[in-house]
Amino acid sequence: MTKHVAVLMGGLSPEREVSFMTGKSVCEALAKLGYKVSQVDPDRDIHNKLKELNPDVVFNALHGTYGEDGVIPGILEMIGVPYTHSGVMASAIGLNKSITKSILREHNIRIPQGFEMSVVDLYQQLKAGKHPMEIPYVVKPVQQGSSVGVTIVLKEGDIAAATFSPENWHYGDTLIIEKYIPGKELSTCVVGDKAIGTLELRPVSGFYDYTAKYTDGKTDHIYPAEVPAEIYKQSLEYAEAAHKCIGCRSVSRTDMRYDDKENLLYVLEINTHPGFTSLSIVPDIAARNGMPFEQLVDKLVKEARCDIKS
Repeated sequence: MTKHVAVLMGGLSPEREVSFMTGKSVCEALAKLGYKVSQVDPDRDIHNKLKELNPDVVFNALHGTYGEDGVIPGILEMIGVPYTHSGVMASAIGLNKSITKSILREHNIRIPQGFEMSVVDLYQQLKAGKHPMEIPYVVKPVQQGSSVGVTIVLKEGDIAAATFSPENWHYGDTLIIEKYIPGKELSTCVVGDKAIGTLELRPVSGFYDYTAKYTDGKTDHIYPAEVPAEIYKQSLEYAEAAHKCIGCRSVSRTDMRYDDKENLLYVLEINTHPGFTSLSIVPDIAARNGMPFEQLVDKLVKEARCDIKS
């Protein structure tokens, strides 16, 4: 009997457009694999939509808030539909950069120096001509992905108070302020519980922001990452440790910076629901390790489950 897979894509977050890109790629792969596929753009009536469709499995292709923050897994646990990717707790922790960093620190995983700050406080400081930290530093929302809302401050003038004013800021009330780590952008893929490879990202210009991530030709993928052997090994160890201590399942991606002058590796964050677009990192690393896109998607569907046993 053909399995029916409902692919959740779109949703309510600022990463809605990216989610459609992931969802489209996943739907095409599932169709080629012979699954019956339903595309679902979740709204606040998602519970009833899924009850009507009655799928065997849900493939969670959502990104950002309401998608990878534990909300959708919670709904699926309640109605008893097996789903892909991490469960409620790991999803909620993984999207919250502040909680993630606390856990990583407790497990002796090196992270950049930083702290939380409210958007209101940052706005007031910047209006007064003050910086929250010595330049260079990075400002990022506590709960967003895809580099949404990220500002890198390398010199005076790189950050404007107006960006964080109540009428302009739409990415949550709390920010992470952290030291900017110079060097190389690395990303490591974990499939199952094993880190399978680390890729280096070289944006053609600027930093690895939203445009660089989702525009063809804007970023070169260097695989394996061109770093010293001991750093490459450490990147795999860090990614596996992060995956396990956050409680991830199936697949995750850990983003890091390698300071090549200090020869130090730092973990920036973990992504429990990494992108599955044609330009995404996890499918790229998996393919370079003998797991084509369709096989990776099939693996996630076959491993889909609920964590709470009824």
